[in-house]
Amino acid sequence: MDMQQKLQQLLDKQEMTEVMYKFARALDRVDGELMKSTYWEDAIEEHQDPIFPDLFFYNDNAHAFVEPAMEGFRALKATQHRISNPLIEIDGDTATAECYVWAYHVHEENGVDKEGILGGRHHFLFERRNGEWKIKHRSTVFDWNQNQDASAIWADNYSDKYRGKRDKSDDSYNYINI
Repeated sequence: MDMQQKLQQLLDKQEMTEVMYKFARALDRVDGELMKSTYWEDAIEEHQDPIFPDLFFYNDNAHAFVEPAMEGFRALKATQHRISNPLIEIDGDTATAECYVWAYHVHEENGVDKEGILGGRHHFLFERRNGEWKIKHRSTVFDWNQNQDASAIWADNYSDKYRGKRDKSDDSYNYINI
């Protein structure tokens, strides 16, 4: 592989990594438009939540998955998805990838905040069409989860509790409007 090919492979891997990051941001900001932009129209989403398996079970068209996913995430007070350790193998206009995901969710049950913390891996099949990489198939494997009463301690005079917004009014859209 010559230097130009190596550089193109590096750029392709960076583009796919950013698609992974955009997917996570879409969940945390409850941004269905952004989430759809990460998938091809004919993509497949394969997902079952280990905490709410009946509520969140899906294996079909990814674009059709977006609205139920957004509905589920709107019910949460806070979420944060961290993507790490991306490994990507490129073969022409297709690529396979794995990344680790750590997800933190806060929801309320009977007036008490609860934390759901999950660890797992996303598996991707990417396709490049017209020079753009998007998800063709995504599957999530959960390796562990933890559920408990929320353990956050906020000072009484701390006014920014849950300052982050779950939509485009979040401050991050003043800086990055993807």
